[in-house]
Amino acid sequence: MEEGLEPSVLQLSEGTRDFLAGGIGGAFGVIAGQPLDTIRIRQQQPGAGGAGARQFARAILAAEGGRSFFRGMGYPLCTAALQTAVVFQAYGIAARHLAGGQPTTALSLPQVFYAGCFAEGPAGAPGYVDPLALLASILRSEGPRGLYRGTAITCIRDFPSHGVYFAVYEACRELFEPGSRAGGSDSAAALWVAGGLAGTLSWLSVYPFDVVKTRMQAAAASQSVYAGSHAAEGAQAFFRGLTTTLGRAFLVNGAIFTAYEVAHKLLSQQAPAAAAQAREV
Repeated sequence: MEEGLEPSVLQLSEGTRDFLAGGIGGAFGVIAGQPLDTIRIRQQQPGAGGAGARQFARAILAAEGGRSFFRGMGYPLCTAALQTAVVFQAYGIAARHLAGGQPTTALSLPQVFYAGCFAEGPAGAPGYVDPLALLASILRSEGPRGLYRGTAITCIRDFPSHGVYFAVYEACRELFEPGSRAGGSDSAAALWVAGGLAGTLSWLSVYPFDVVKTRMQAAAASQSVYAGSHAAEGAQAFFRGLTTTLGRAFLVNGAIFTAYEVAHKLLSQQAPAAAAQAREV
């Protein structure tokens, strides 16, 4: 080994491991949930009617073919991976701060909730046109401000839902596999179900805000989305696509947490091994 090269430089920090594992989890989540996300977004659009997920799926398949369910996946694959990486890194930072130097597994569920709220990150949704063309169109018609339409409602949606997200995951993980919070999980099924329930319940807690956000981002800047939607369709307007969203949330977040935990475990194992090899050189 070259003089001056310390083994510690080969080790990843906790924050870096959180970031990398979160990015891997986010990518797996997009792949698992893209078809249902395509249906969800279309169900939420004004005038979509009360058709169920199967009817929408058949209509899309008949009119556009199976590939349409994955149209535009490249963009959310990149953005969701980055977003999830930031969310898990922020959650890890907050959890370690609240733990005060103790293992983060010692956190109570309320503390997990607070750490999750801190992890709220920017949300993205897959589009159905080329993202660069959409960007140019928004800038031409509304200017830079158009890119931030719906930011406030997105924050209102994401802040509590991320707290619910991590708290439910930790509670379910321990319920399905007692001792896993302290000693790690050996069951991919337990991780998937815990992650799936975490995603489902976090979406359920804020779903109407997501409908308003989707319609706000698609409407003209001067429109009052909430009042217009309620007047035209009633309260049910804010629950369109709920079943599809919850089904998608289970698949996506089961994939995210399972991939995250596996990747984080592998990254944690690699660091000591790399350091040991460096000491032998």
